[in-house]
Amino acid sequence: MQDTLEADEEISPADISPELTKHFRGMRMWLPLKLYGLKPFRASLEEKLYLTRYLYNSIKQIKGFETGPEPELSVTMFRYIPTNEDANSFNKKLIQAIQKDGRIFLSSTTVNGIFWIRVAVVIFRTHLEQMDLLLKIIKENVEELSN
Repeated sequence: MQDTLEADEEISPADISPELTKHFRGMRMWLPLKLYGLKPFRASLEEKLYLTRYLYNSIKQIKGFETGPEPELSVTMFRYIPTNEDANSFNKKLIQAIQKDGRIFLSSTTVNGIFWIRVAVVIFRTHLEQMDLLLKIIKENVEELSN
């Protein structure tokens, strides 16, 4: 920008970005779309939807677990129903243990007074390997907290 050529102070990113305010967020989407087209984006979205259904169906098969509604997008929820403890307090401890583990981050939600562990499969680096790791982490932590 010609007005910044003579400036003797530090250059502000707002003066040199394409829209002259803050960073151009749309560029992150526009450029890959122009370079690669829609096909990789569609494939990635389909993979995330598949992974969500895979996780949902896998957890549903494990004894002691309850799942929320069948996922329509890339978010699902589950909880463990212990035999000798309040389910809400157990699942709060479970998510804290999973978060403390640090390999995979999950969030939680409360719906009608019921505490659920929430999984959102949205990161492009998430693949089947991470879903299997998550299932392993969940099982390990349930076993540890149940003893």
